[in-house]
Amino acid sequence: MVSTKSGSSSLKEFIEDSKKLVGKDATDVPQAVKAADWSSIQKYCSALGDINPLYNDVGGGVGTLYNTLIAPPTFIFCARTPDSAASHEEKAYGIRRFSTGCSAEWSDVIRLGEPIATDLKITDVRAGSKWGNRDTGEVDSTATYTTLSGGLIAKATGTVTVVPYNLGDDLIDDREIHQYSDKEIKQLEDDLDAIPPHRGKKPLYWSEVSVGDKLPQLVKGPIYYTDISAWKVAEAKLSAAALGTVAHRNVLNKPGRMVVNPATDWPYSDIDQAHGDVLAVKVLGFNMPVSKGLLRFGLAGQVITNWMGDLGFLRSLSLQLPNHFLYEDTMWIAGEVTGKSQVTIGSGEYNSVQLKISGHNQLGQTLVEGTAEVYLPEKGFLVGLPIGNPWQ
Repeated sequence: MVSTKSGSSSLKEFIEDSKKLVGKDATDVPQAVKAADWSSIQKYCSALGDINPLYNDVGGGVGTLYNTLIAPPTFIFCARTPDSAASHEEKAYGIRRFSTGCSAEWSDVIRLGEPIATDLKITDVRAGSKWGNRDTGEVDSTATYTTLSGGLIAKATGTVTVVPYNLGDDLIDDREIHQYSDKEIKQLEDDLDAIPPHRGKKPLYWSEVSVGDKLPQLVKGPIYYTDISAWKVAEAKLSAAALGTVAHRNVLNKPGRMVVNPATDWPYSDIDQAHGDVLAVKVLGFNMPVSKGLLRFGLAGQVITNWMGDLGFLRSLSLQLPNHFLYEDTMWIAGEVTGKSQVTIGSGEYNSVQLKISGHNQLGQTLVEGTAEVYLPEKGFLVGLPIGNPWQ
């Protein structure tokens, strides 16, 4: 059940096996939510702490451009996460997987009740950069999200880094739980109190934006078990994962996920359940619970939607997700306008704003870094959707 091979040999075998899957369906990440139902949208907003009525109140969307409630753009992850690790489930390679990058481009909003079809393909497998003294591998997978009639909602590509680790090895991250000083507590209180409300229905016009403008900062944390668990619920993978006896049978068929629980010695534990389990998390390579990487992508998206208002459209977001967002850590995410332009796609013309997005924890470690593009309305002109629609 536990790999007896050296880290380098098992990683090499993983990369060789995974390269055979390039271009094929990513079967290790099943589709979860199949429609943008109200309950799933609420769970997602709850995980982010997003209270915008456009995403939460069925009546909040009436009278808007959409005439209905819509989901946050990053809700696409509830349908399917672009985080395949290729062949990792097939053998006990002795590796751990982490989302370390993601980019997405949207063509339309997600309306309440809209069915979502997905396709996820493994698109690249390669050796990665060193993590300390550990070799790594990287897997890219690309997801396409469409309506049942074939209308494009979004595309997203995620990068998963796999790292050799077995229980008893040096931890992947041996940091202990952070204890906040009085000075840190006061600063965090001030920053939390200073978070402005989302812009909401008040339009942000393209002509009002200037290069160098700062986006309102979002502060997330200190994160608790509930925050880590809420994201797992929001991803909706729990709905696709059986529990009890059926879960036991499932993990027997996925040796790459089967580990010995260090607290109980039960040899058939599912490593995917270890993220929020303080008694089992050492099997993942940490001293304390750790959040999933794509939570940070969702929070970065919220920074942008809070700023752009309900009439703005998040066209793209591309982020690197270095380091780890651990239990009781806090993340500060901010943005800045780096450019403005007007673009033509199909028969549509769009007022584009380019952004730089960055985020760090209380130790100054980078947790989020990347770019985004937003289409904004102008006085008398709305953002025509879907993007590139020849009839708009």
